[in-house]
Amino acid sequence: MSTVEKRLDELEHRVHDVVARDAIRELTAEYCRQVIRGDTEGMVALFTDDASLLTHFPAGSSQGDVESQGRTELLEVYKDLGAMSLKPFIHNHIIEVNGDRANGFCSVEIRLTQDGEAYTGAGHYEDEYRRIGGGWKFQRRELFVYHWVPYSQGWG
Repeated sequence: MSTVEKRLDELEHRVHDVVARDAIRELTAEYCRQVIRGDTEGMVALFTDDASLLTHFPAGSSQGDVESQGRTELLEVYKDLGAMSLKPFIHNHIIEVNGDRANGFCSVEIRLTQDGEAYTGAGHYEDEYRRIGGGWKFQRRELFVYHWVPYSQGWG
């Protein structure tokens, strides 16, 4: 392979990587949009058929870890989110692409209403993504919750 061919091959790989990262950032942003809309079907459509979601709550929380596997369980988990009026804000993406699979990290801040009271939440996602039919989907989302408290109490 000539030097030019090697450089073109490397350039093609870099472009593929940049396009994949941008598509994955769009996937996480679309997830937030669907959560804000309370569109359960829209949220679950962003996952692969065999996807999983695992949520870890902080130590000392009354809530234990929650794991959901597959579309049916994801639909069940997400159906009640609309009542909470969740407003997630994601940032600090780190994405590592490896062909048709990728891993990622992003921070999340959440504003919500729970039992008629304003709450604040924060944490981060550790995600696994898979490219299917030219588009990216969540294979696994793992949410690590740092805090989930009434706004009036503050998180500190």
